Amino acid sequence: MGQMKKHVQSYQRFQKKKITFDSFGPEVYQKFVKYLSYDIPLLRRNKPTRGLRINTIGKTIKHLKSFLKDRMARKIIPYQDLSFFKYLEEEVDAVYLDWSELSTIYHLDLSKKAYLVKYRDLFVLACLTGFRYGDFTNLQASELRNGLLHVVQEKTAGIVIAPLHEDARKILIDQYHMQIPKVSMVNFNYYVKEVARLAGLIQPVMITHKKGNTIEEETRPKYAWISSHTARRSFCTNEYLAGTPADLIMTISGHKSEKAFRRYIKADQLQKATLIKKLWETRPGL
Repeated sequence: MGQMKKHVQSYQRFQKKKITFDSFGPEVYQKFVKYLSYDIPLLRRNKPTRGLRINTIGKTIKHLKSFLKDRMARKIIPYQDLSFFKYLEEEVDAVYLDWSELSTIYHLDLSKKAYLVKYRDLFVLACLTGFRYGDFTNLQASELRNGLLHVVQEKTAGIVIAPLHEDARKILIDQYHMQIPKVSMVNFNYYVKEVARLAGLIQPVMITHKKGNTIEEETRPKYAWISSHTARRSFCTNEYLAGTPADLIMTISGHKSEKAFRRYIKADQLQKATLIKKLWETRPGL
């Protein structure tokens, strides 16, 4: 909600007039979306640019709609039809770490950079549990019962019961005794990139994003794309490719529908590519 408020305030400065929520009709909505798509100023990688990405606009509109519906329910503003509010969304093109890459990071010698150890350990723990940042960084001893983690998800308030992978147990219990090091998300996202770089994840990876009616392409070393969210995606993708049924993975990941889950990990593309790869492996070489 905080970002939505900032975006509305920015739009008001752009329009040079105050926008009242009870006047948020179709015309104002269209102008607001256009502003978010092409005109809103921001910094990306410390470089000034304009225009938000599709999914960011979608979240802003979703939060604005929820805000307006709440105010109407409380009779703070008069009722208005919000059916013209469209939740914009595009498929996210993002990286994940396969089991080999994760193993390399797990066994990486960090004796000369000891300050990175806790970030590496937390990242691997996240890759093995599938938890969001707010959940794996706040694990409590009371949440571990009979080898299972009973976690109330910070984002959804839903309860997840998840088994503890043996390597996750070594990190969580043997190494940290259920006392997770406290780190900020900013530092976590910064230092896991350094860990991944030291692990040799330097291959160039191109990511595409839609902004307005244009497609933006950006190529960076793989380590530069890695963040806290990479861990959850890696967990889901690796479990799926290992043959774990989607419905079992979803009980941990928190996805509400298999359609959303399959889109999240690009399951159809992965299945087809993996099948072709296996077929090729049965053919003789040239």
